[in-house]
Amino acid sequence: MTSLAIRNGKVFLESGLVEASLLIENGRIAAITKGSFLPSDQVLDATGAIILPGGIDVHTHIEDLDYAYREDYITGTRAAAAGGITTVLEMPLGIEGKSSCEVFDMQLESMNQRSLVDFGIIGAAGRASIPHISSLAERGCIGFKTFMTSAPPEEAELSDLAAENDYSLLKIFSEIAKTGLVASVHAENDAIIKGEITRLQSEGRKDFSAHTESRPPIAENEACLRALILACHTRVSLNLVHMSSKNAFSFIRLAKAREVDVTCEITPHHLFLTSNDGEKIGPWAKVDPPLRSPDHVRAAWNALRTGTIDMVASDHSPYAHHEKSSDNIFQCASGTPGIQTMLPLLIDAYTHRRLTLVQLANLTSTNPAKRFNLYPKKGVIAPGSDADLVLVNPRSQYTLTNQSIISKPALTIFNGRTLTGAIQTTILRGSIIYDNGAFTQKEGYGEFVAPLDLHRKPQMKKSETLQ
Repeated sequence: MTSLAIRNGKVFLESGLVEASLLIENGRIAAITKGSFLPSDQVLDATGAIILPGGIDVHTHIEDLDYAYREDYITGTRAAAAGGITTVLEMPLGIEGKSSCEVFDMQLESMNQRSLVDFGIIGAAGRASIPHISSLAERGCIGFKTFMTSAPPEEAELSDLAAENDYSLLKIFSEIAKTGLVASVHAENDAIIKGEITRLQSEGRKDFSAHTESRPPIAENEACLRALILACHTRVSLNLVHMSSKNAFSFIRLAKAREVDVTCEITPHHLFLTSNDGEKIGPWAKVDPPLRSPDHVRAAWNALRTGTIDMVASDHSPYAHHEKSSDNIFQCASGTPGIQTMLPLLIDAYTHRRLTLVQLANLTSTNPAKRFNLYPKKGVIAPGSDADLVLVNPRSQYTLTNQSIISKPALTIFNGRTLTGAIQTTILRGSIIYDNGAFTQKEGYGEFVAPLDLHRKPQMKKSETLQ
């Protein structure tokens, strides 16, 4: 493989931003020097650019297979590359008549052939897939996903992920703990949500706000606490996904103070939009949990800056337009595209001093790599690490538009938002895969990534209880 030198950029190292040059050989960082002279076969001039570690999106629903009309692995991972994402962790899905192991194998085969970026696959951990958890771990799954809610009919592909009750969740956590892998959990109280939907529908409600009201913060707060308690009991590594409630952030903060093994994700839409914004946007802003009021968003930013939130993930969930077009919000699917806009929105937050560069890199690369045991192969710019890099022009201003979105719906709920800090170039394992609007590698360039130490034993921090 030819070598590549990247010269004259400002490189983000764990010690901070440094004017340096990089030498890449065989897909990895070979040297970092403050001088500009690095003999190589290719030279990339990065004058004026900030060089960040490649983004790792730990929560994507590209799906493909039975749902390629929504998104396929080609369009989804191209959107990722255009958004500075070099590794995606793809969520499991259910296919009628197929076991969770069979679906995993199907995803792996298809992504090997079609993914432009590196990828891990998260294993299904619902009630029906408990017997397959150990087999999924042996296949190299990066972690597991469980819903504490049941899947609605319009999202049948998620049915294999539902725990259904606390006893099943206890068994699921116990089996995952044996693997040492992370249990990612969608934490909402199913009974509260079903009861609220029944009440609202009986009142004839079908407006956007009815969805928000049907999933109140208490549904998230209660489920968050329940997940923490069961995780402590089983000694599983817990990751709470797309959290949005200020009280839930307080519970997670308390758990971390007591050294519970828990991490927390948030989405860009829960950081940058409120429920008032959602009413203006309409069904494409229908997400679970719903967009919250401004006081919850303020609490989210505080939790992000103080380390309660560990990762930002897109929860990329594209749908066909007809699945979002009903005038009854309860008949519209939940989810929205976000893989291409996640990192640009956070770069803009950095340029406007809402985040430090250290926080930006930790939230989108370093912390995800550490949590899912990909570090230091991924998540850092250091000698020996994969040369996964994003070159950003911090002064470039542009406007997000639907026309710029590569994902199949060709839509973003941030349409019309002006951002500062444009992604110029995305590099994966030393090869440029995206450069100023052009894709420079073919589908299938992406590689499957498994945890670096598949057979590690689960670890529990000091506390085994929240009491």
